[in-house]
Amino acid sequence: MFEFKLFGPGGSGMETIGSFDHLLDKIEVGITVTTWCPADTSQTKRIYVNETRCRMTDHSREELLEQPPIGQLTRETMAQFDRINALLAEHGSFTCESTLRHRSNVAIPVMLHMKLVQHDGNTVLMTEQHDISSFKETESQLKLSRESMREMLTLIEKEKQTISENIKSNMGLVLHPLIDQLRINATGSQQDVLDVMVNRIGHIAREIGVVEQFDSFGFNLTRRQILICEMIRDGMTSKEIAQALNCAPSTINNHRNIIRRKLKLSGSSTNLQAFLNSPAGAPLGEAPPI
Repeated sequence: MFEFKLFGPGGSGMETIGSFDHLLDKIEVGITVTTWCPADTSQTKRIYVNETRCRMTDHSREELLEQPPIGQLTRETMAQFDRINALLAEHGSFTCESTLRHRSNVAIPVMLHMKLVQHDGNTVLMTEQHDISSFKETESQLKLSRESMREMLTLIEKEKQTISENIKSNMGLVLHPLIDQLRINATGSQQDVLDVMVNRIGHIAREIGVVEQFDSFGFNLTRRQILICEMIRDGMTSKEIAQALNCAPSTINNHRNIIRRKLKLSGSSTNLQAFLNSPAGAPLGEAPPI
């Protein structure tokens, strides 16, 4: 029969609990009481284990009392034992994760809560051992689920890229030449229909993520030129665009000439801003980041 006293921080706050070893056998938490030898942990011995602790590893009380308790700790915990003893001496208690070794050699994950108490005038270490196997199993399943989700998202992204490349290829090989061919002999009203069709295709392309190919829609504009087109469309002058892009106005004027040539407006009196705001200029879309 044991009579314990709680051992408070710095040895103060002693409180008699009384004889309760028979009660410890009834709780569903493993309890072990060992001698406390901070100067030499190899001298540590068990002096009490409850029935729950025996069931946890399928050992008899006699077997556990004969086994050296340090052998039940993980290497990580053993390596930190000096620090644990220092914290126990300072605070009177310490909590950490560890493992118990079942008779079948299976490792059982546990949460240890250690507390210094008084027994027969000596300081001993009482340790609660909470089985956290279910928690660890759930944690492992969540990790596998996250990995599976990551793999699935990677496959989806690859499939999207493949679809995007196929669409771009079909646009370049089929759609662009077909529209160019239709424009050759198209009447004014037919040109308007083609402009609307090009506009709608541009919107669809942006919605499904095939942006770059439709942004220039066969005009072979660079990202910089698309950005300048957006600024021109918004009514900015060459000087204002140059200030925004930190370059000379002459550079913007040069870009304007190249853009007009690519849009087949060279030698035409068509206003570039008006063209960009027309249905024919709508497929240029918004410029991607540069």
